[in-house]
Amino acid sequence: MSSINGYDGNSMNTLFSSLGTTSNNNSTAMDGLYGINVIDYNTIRNGSYGKLMKAYYAMEEEDKNTNSKNDTDDTDQTLRSIKDATSELKESAQALYGSKSLFVKNADGKYDMEAIYEKVNAFIEDYNETVKAVGSAETDSIAKAGASMVNATTEYADMFDKLGISISGSDFTLSINKEKFLESNIADVKSMFSGVGSFAYQIGAKASRINNFVADKVSASGSYHSAAGSNASSSTSKDAASTIAKIKDSANNLNAVGVDLYKNRTLFNDINGEYDVDAILEEVGAFIESYNDLIIKSENSKAEGLANAVKALENITDDYASKLEKIGISVDKEDKTLSINEDTFRASKMYNVEALFKGTASFAYKIAVKSAMVANQAETEANKANTYTEDATYSNNHNTGSIFNDII
Repeated sequence: MSSINGYDGNSMNTLFSSLGTTSNNNSTAMDGLYGINVIDYNTIRNGSYGKLMKAYYAMEEEDKNTNSKNDTDDTDQTLRSIKDATSELKESAQALYGSKSLFVKNADGKYDMEAIYEKVNAFIEDYNETVKAVGSAETDSIAKAGASMVNATTEYADMFDKLGISISGSDFTLSINKEKFLESNIADVKSMFSGVGSFAYQIGAKASRINNFVADKVSASGSYHSAAGSNASSSTSKDAASTIAKIKDSANNLNAVGVDLYKNRTLFNDINGEYDVDAILEEVGAFIESYNDLIIKSENSKAEGLANAVKALENITDDYASKLEKIGISVDKEDKTLSINEDTFRASKMYNVEALFKGTASFAYKIAVKSAMVANQAETEANKANTYTEDATYSNNHNTGSIFNDII
């Protein structure tokens, strides 16, 4: 085999190295083409999913330009389709991982598996619509973010099998066997769909990331006219006013959550030799969710000052990576978001958790301070006026305000 769409035989092996199977039970379907099922391979080669996967595996070569590249034209219809699909997926993911009542026992001491199934099925339907919509994307950042979501999903193939959920080898969509799902172990269901450490949360975050890249594409290209009004900006900043506003709001929210966490005087009280681990997990989970929201929204920024402020925040997290890992919190190497393994977290020594999230020497405090700086920098960008001074330079009406007043 000499060349397929620019790939030779050796590179094709690398390209599909992690996508050769959707579960361990499918190994018999592989028939020699570097471990790739021929039917699946032809579908990938000829269809939109070929673009999706090539986009993912090309990320290492073009990583520096991923967030700003808009060198291809997606139609308004394609962009709307992706935006609508990812918005729906974000909501259905939130309805699962953020629910406080869905995964608790009823008055009879049983879980309402029918209700859980309905939510999971809705999530799967929205996931599939997103995969199909993103499969048509030409913009590199959107296609790569979509491919990243698909790749993350394939890593859960074995767990899906326990729940009666399968991944299509041809288009990477999901399907669910209701009967098998209803008979599943509730602990497995909860680990996949409940809380900020779940698969549902990760997919919701990745859907949000794709959604933001669509907004970035719209802002840069002037397409998707129905959204043009909200993206218009008179600022001299390289970022659209809507992008700056989202980053500022997200940074202020992370600051507020961080301050509440590190100042909490009762959360880590040891009562009768026990901590309220559920309460601690909920507060740390909210912190992680706010942190990830800022990281995701900041990916659209092209302003150097904002990028540096966010990078400083990420550097703090990198410095704490080993300590966070010990309590079940890990940093995604690709998009720099946080994820939590709830089982590991619950089994951790709570004094280690307390050291990371309580007091002015903690990780939470340092992130709260840096998030305020991000918000401050966003305000600076937003206050750049689109007018010239007498010496032919842009004026800057920046007013720092009192953004740090609540930090200490």
